[in-house]
Amino acid sequence: MKKVVFSVTKAGKNSNRVSGVGYVTDEDLLIPMISKNGKAYIRVFEDCIKHCHQIPGETDEFKGTFYEIREIEFETKNDAGYEKREIEISYYIWYKLAD
Repeated sequence: MKKVVFSVTKAGKNSNRVSGVGYVTDEDLLIPMISKNGKAYIRVFEDCIKHCHQIPGETDEFKGTFYEIREIEFETKNDAGYEKREIEISYYIWYKLAD
């Protein structure tokens, strides 16, 4: 595991950005997060490192786009119950290896 300084931006209408210090493995980006109710956890972006490439002219900086498929459940308008759909979420990832 290598220590990195990172920035992850969720693309779309409800975009948000998270940055700080995290870790990368050969395949994953691991970042510390705090949930809405105040509990700490580790957010893992699985298999995202293979989508990142080195920034030209820089030795330790990488960036890329990562897509995640999530299944969501929502209530239908006709009160017929719940329906499930798969949505795609895009993330822009940048990280720099720290010493």
